[in-house]
Amino acid sequence: MGRAELKRLTVERFKSYRDPTVLELAPMTLLLGRNNSGKSTLIQALLLLKQTLAYPRADVPLHLEGAVDALHLRELTFGRPEGKDFQGPRIELVWESEVDLSAALQANGRSPDLDNLARHSGIWWIVHDTDVVRLETTFTVSFQSQGGSVVVDDIDLGSLHLIHQTTNPAVKISQAKSSGYRFRWQRSHADHIAVELDHFIPVISIDKQTVGPRHRQRTYYNGFKILYEQPLEDLRQLLADFHYLGSTRTLPPSIYRPASVPPLEVGVSGQYAAQMLHSRKADLVHFTSPLELRDGGPVLPEVVFSRPLQEAFNFVLQNLGIDAELNIEDVADVGFRILFGGFGLQHVGHGVSYLLPTVLLGLSSDPLRFREPVEDLSLSDYVNMCTTIQHTATEEPESHLHPKLQARLAHWFVALATAGRRLIVETHSDHLVRRLRGLIARSPSGSELEKWLAKNVVIAEIEQEDGCSKVTCMRLTEPGGIVEHWPADFMDEAAEEERSIYYAGLEKEDDESATYAADTDFVHDPSGE
Repeated sequence: MGRAELKRLTVERFKSYRDPTVLELAPMTLLLGRNNSGKSTLIQALLLLKQTLAYPRADVPLHLEGAVDALHLRELTFGRPEGKDFQGPRIELVWESEVDLSAALQANGRSPDLDNLARHSGIWWIVHDTDVVRLETTFTVSFQSQGGSVVVDDIDLGSLHLIHQTTNPAVKISQAKSSGYRFRWQRSHADHIAVELDHFIPVISIDKQTVGPRHRQRTYYNGFKILYEQPLEDLRQLLADFHYLGSTRTLPPSIYRPASVPPLEVGVSGQYAAQMLHSRKADLVHFTSPLELRDGGPVLPEVVFSRPLQEAFNFVLQNLGIDAELNIEDVADVGFRILFGGFGLQHVGHGVSYLLPTVLLGLSSDPLRFREPVEDLSLSDYVNMCTTIQHTATEEPESHLHPKLQARLAHWFVALATAGRRLIVETHSDHLVRRLRGLIARSPSGSELEKWLAKNVVIAEIEQEDGCSKVTCMRLTEPGGIVEHWPADFMDEAAEEERSIYYAGLEKEDDESATYAADTDFVHDPSGE
């Protein structure tokens, strides 16, 4: 995968989102909002596409069973339309990836005439750039219910050359009146290009016996292969590798059964976390330490550690401020136990059992997970070695955690986001958000961390009005504020409560003083004075 990185998600007619609604995605994206405002829905759009591509039948455009579960498309469509025929959700993804042009040009066993390709396809830069280019790809898919069955209505593809800032030719794929799908390059229909769908991903072909190498539609075919084939494969892999941890957790048993196959994910409710820790405890992961607060302010990590998974887990816990150590005890012929400070997880409170999969999610999303290098690296060397970027989403990671530990999660998430991970965090924790503000405010002016936080953290406020969700994306400012406005009923609540306590306390003091003064007026003075 060509270091694909999600940049934007747009949803329309999807659950509580009626109008086209854009979520900017950054290395660290926080989703804030009231309960039932539509935060989880944004993550579910990605999960829906992920579970569909994982389904073995390629003729299924949307698979409605899994992390996103629905009986029918209407349950996922704004307004829950009646009848069997209606417009369903529209989902758009924008991502960046690197395209190896020489490999794309040779993919068909023969390199096309570049001058002819540039002239007829409109990809003018192809005669100059024959190495690796970085493209921004836009993929938009609309779904429909037709006669009660889910179908892909149409697909739009767009491309931007990021170095030249040049808009590349667009592709539209739409339903044909008879059957199947029609291909259009810019405004030109290409009837010789056949389209099939692998779920919702287009796959094209052309009859080379009837369409010669210099035919105009052959250049459209080659242009698609160059601009869109590899980025679409990158999207497949990006969604396949997208890891999600929900807000609920499975209760820890006294004894766990070992996994027959070492898991690669912690599971949507953390159900595979213990098995991952047990079966992969000696496998290497690469990570940076949670940010430290020093006399001169917080700084970006410089070293990426390479440690066995169990050692790495305890290292992170210690740096989050938890002194007790996690150990694994094998029980012969039965299974294993997870011990924390010598006690089983079921005896140490919900906080640790909630924290376990959260930390493991961050460690296991290492792009170089469970393999070499064995030595510690500089952050720049590690980033250069990572050929992929891992995307994860987690909901309410602060659940059952002490406020100080909630704040320390901000240190851990920033460290992860600097080292090959892209995080989406749905949270109700003002402690976590306040600490992010505190980190940028404490950072020395002009420092790398200050610039990183200002550029790479998106705070998305999700609100609902008249049953319609909307998103406002904001950035941190250097003094520790947030561009745009404060999220409603979130970070202002603590300040408002402190203000109320202060003034209520003053009123009580005034009342008590007045009562005391009134009482002393009636005290008998034997001296008569």
